[in-house]
Amino acid sequence: MKRNDLEYYELNAESWWKEGEALNLSDHFNKTRFEFFKNYIPNWRGIKALDIGCGGGLACEVLAKLGAKVSGIDLSLNSIKAAQEHARNSGLRIDYQCGAAEDLPYYNNTFDVVLCFDVLEHVADLEKVLSEAYRVLNKNGIFLFDTINRTFKSKVIMIWLLEYILKQLPQGLHDWNKFIKPDELIELMESSGFSDVVIKGFDVTDGTNFETLKKIVARGLSNQRQGEKPEPFKIQINEDTSVCYIGKTVKR
Repeated sequence: MKRNDLEYYELNAESWWKEGEALNLSDHFNKTRFEFFKNYIPNWRGIKALDIGCGGGLACEVLAKLGAKVSGIDLSLNSIKAAQEHARNSGLRIDYQCGAAEDLPYYNNTFDVVLCFDVLEHVADLEKVLSEAYRVLNKNGIFLFDTINRTFKSKVIMIWLLEYILKQLPQGLHDWNKFIKPDELIELMESSGFSDVVIKGFDVTDGTNFETLKKIVARGLSNQRQGEKPEPFKIQINEDTSVCYIGKTVKR
């Protein structure tokens, strides 16, 4: 079976904005992401932001509504088309481009903030992506990210449980070998020139709550019974980085 199969995004781009679909779960994650990022960016108005791996534009539209000047780039052309159409229908001005994270089509020192969600564990060249993010950021610009740790627990939850048993995610979407340990990511960031790295757990199991885990096994990540409105699980920002983690770093 092919691993890290990014064709899924191209084939399912129409589902980014469909409630209850796997790709739309990112909308739920964004609520917790942006609560955490308030610690570093309390006001987005006028900020020039780039979302690397923007998909269907879910985070871009959050930023645009907060008053940021937003650009988004993604390798999936169909996802970019879905993002453009949704932004147009929502009356939002967002600059979308199709392209690779390893070769960003932007000038040096262009953005105040670069965001990268659910992407670093998929890219072909992680070091190059971090270098490009650093290049396009202004001095003192902030890089915001989340990704998946390479642990036995992450293999059990993200691949065995969510891909094979519950089929919440398509089989082959992730490659456990491309998951990134926090210390590895910190080392690469610092070698790219970043500093002031902060990393926290992005815990989709609500603090390894037994009831939450039981419901995930029974219903999946969307916490949805057939015919019911999906109610995704509570996410905690904590010190548990054993599965997913979130963070920020700064270009000095």
